[in-house]
Amino acid sequence: MKTILHFALIFVLFAQTSLYAQKDYALVFNGIDQRVKYTSDATLDIMNGATDYTIEVWVKPLSTDINNNVVIKRWYQFALTLYKDADKRVYFTHYGTPDNFTQKSTFINSINNAITLDAWNHIVVINDSAKNEIKIYVNGTDVTLEHYDALPLISNPDDGNATYGPNLYVANGGSGTYLDAAIDKVRVIKEALNINELQKTVNDPKYTTNANTAVLFNFDEGSGDVTKNEASNLNVDLEGAPSWVELGTASLADNNTTQFSIYPNPSIDKVFVIQANNNETIQKVEMFDILGKAVKTIDYNNNISTTNINVRDLQTGVYFVKTSTDRGIGTKKIIIK
Repeated sequence: MKTILHFALIFVLFAQTSLYAQKDYALVFNGIDQRVKYTSDATLDIMNGATDYTIEVWVKPLSTDINNNVVIKRWYQFALTLYKDADKRVYFTHYGTPDNFTQKSTFINSINNAITLDAWNHIVVINDSAKNEIKIYVNGTDVTLEHYDALPLISNPDDGNATYGPNLYVANGGSGTYLDAAIDKVRVIKEALNINELQKTVNDPKYTTNANTAVLFNFDEGSGDVTKNEASNLNVDLEGAPSWVELGTASLADNNTTQFSIYPNPSIDKVFVIQANNNETIQKVEMFDILGKAVKTIDYNNNISTTNINVRDLQTGVYFVKTSTDRGIGTKKIIIK
């Protein structure tokens, strides 16, 4: 019997003037009856029996009034969900096997306020058998409520008593379960990736695939009633006629009028150096998080070309450093660990 993949993805246009934007596309869904529906194929079966895996998605939720399934593969595999409560949590479900679905299912919660409404959240789940742990990350920060040992392998429903046909609608297929959010860049891969290597912005260049990738949606089509799973190069149906929208404009590099050096990058101890080039003097340094929010501003009145920046008051993650000199403005990305 074929397995079923149903990705219920509901999108709302994200309008933001961004320092780091690149041309990109997303889908706009109405939150009522629109979704992405994927019937099984051989590429999706890559996840059958997986002991290590990474699931990641960019999501911009507008509410958590209902249990919003973001990415789901059923039966007997996994679901990533925004929880229905005021605490803005995310949880991950690793479903049990066909012979013992209820008792063998595992539910992993995040801490409260892990999700920011009306803002982009990079949600990542990593199951790592070598480290014997499974964790949930949001924007590079571990938000897992408590320690959980690595979960058993993802079940292959073909090896049990599953009686669900390949076209069965599950989870987000019913009323009151459609995700009220924008989504971009969905990836499911049979590897325990390093969270520090996954920190990007929603407008970074599209993701790439390899032999272990079961699902990869970059949503680059810009038109039509299908999107493509780039892992298999197969088209996937968009139900309910969602519309395409363009996210972002030009690349940051296209707007830079000056250059500077920034090191070390990544910054391990939350201190880094900015070095202006060509005898320029630094006038102002601004830092922004991956959602475009200003988190630090420093003005300089003296003629300096080098400055140390202390960011011990900031959380780990990816930031953008905008440096103004006497000759122009430039922006670079830095990773804070």
